[in-house]
Amino acid sequence: MGRASCSSISDSLLHTVLKLKHLRRPVRTLGVAKDLFAAHLSMKVLGPRGDAHFRDDARYNLHNVTDGFRPRLDESGDDEAILQRICRAYVRAAERETVVKSVYRPSGWWKDVRQDGLAPVRRALAARDIAALQRMYRNFYRDPCSTGLVGAPYKMNKAHLGEAADESCRRFFLSNALHRIDHWKAQTGNRFVLRDLAGPKIGNPFGVSIDGTLIRAGTESQHYSAHRIMELLLPPNAAVVEIGGGFGGMAYYLVRDRPGTTYVNFDVPESIALASYYLLKSFPDREFLLYGEEPLSADSLARFPVVLMPVFELPNMPAKSAGLIFSAHTMASLTPAAMAEYLDEIHRTTNKYLLLVGRAAESGPLDRLIRLRLPQLALAEKRVLEWNKLKILNDLEEERLYRVVRA
Repeated sequence: MGRASCSSISDSLLHTVLKLKHLRRPVRTLGVAKDLFAAHLSMKVLGPRGDAHFRDDARYNLHNVTDGFRPRLDESGDDEAILQRICRAYVRAAERETVVKSVYRPSGWWKDVRQDGLAPVRRALAARDIAALQRMYRNFYRDPCSTGLVGAPYKMNKAHLGEAADESCRRFFLSNALHRIDHWKAQTGNRFVLRDLAGPKIGNPFGVSIDGTLIRAGTESQHYSAHRIMELLLPPNAAVVEIGGGFGGMAYYLVRDRPGTTYVNFDVPESIALASYYLLKSFPDREFLLYGEEPLSADSLARFPVVLMPVFELPNMPAKSAGLIFSAHTMASLTPAAMAEYLDEIHRTTNKYLLLVGRAAESGPLDRLIRLRLPQLALAEKRVLEWNKLKILNDLEEERLYRVVRA
């Protein structure tokens, strides 16, 4: 969409206009325009800063971007059994979603995402079109089936489709990737080596390739979150609940690095379907429970290490069954009524911690609601995270850890 040049104001405006033509909600249209302008401004201001900072760094080699974006499509094996199972769960969830409480139905934003980008994959899931679904999911990092969860970085859409991108765009992408890697090292106390960030080649991923390891965009914060959760979890087999787990990026590291943990994800049906594919393919020897296969209960939690459910199943989570509930960039985006409902379920379900990650500028309403409605959730720790410091101006994230205090 548009040219690959990063230096043209007219290109940025054209990109914005083309994007807005596909949007129907005025508020969302304004938000997208502001985000695009902020991204363009950030690139103009922060691009030279990153270039100066990493100029003498051996990792600052544009070949690392070229190699990171090359195709990695895995066409081996037969996904039919997995996809049939995913389709059955999706059809049941989609039917049930129409009659559940309104707070558990998709937001207006997600409804737009469904209509703008997810229509083909939703049709394939509903019709159980295994061939079409397999084509999309095997390429999900670069296919519209992951709209709202994965996307090409700003101005790198041609590179993610296999074409050459402008040099200044690649430098901006690389400098931000190196910043995120260095921030990950600092946040984790240099306890890990770069290959610990490696993930499966499922979905044709892209990113930067350094010393033979593909570092997918976003993987540093996902790995950090997984190990932050592990630091807090006692006993070793405690259950972790994630609200809004996306395609399963954080879950992959948690399940890989702490196999005794029970992991439960609640999300919208389309995201659960994609996460099911990613995690089932990543861990073929683990037992999974998908929606409709049997009820969510204390017994099923004891028998299934990985449980993937539509979000309206949250009220069926057994009381005090989760050692920790984690949510990144989901809770703060809910309506006030949905926030209140989710917080009630969180307090009922967890016996130890609530760990939230989100933009600092968006956290106010949720924090105020927690203080007013659930004083039993005591803020134990707050951290400022800087994953996007070199990419987006003034876009700081906060990690807030709440401890459950029961009378």
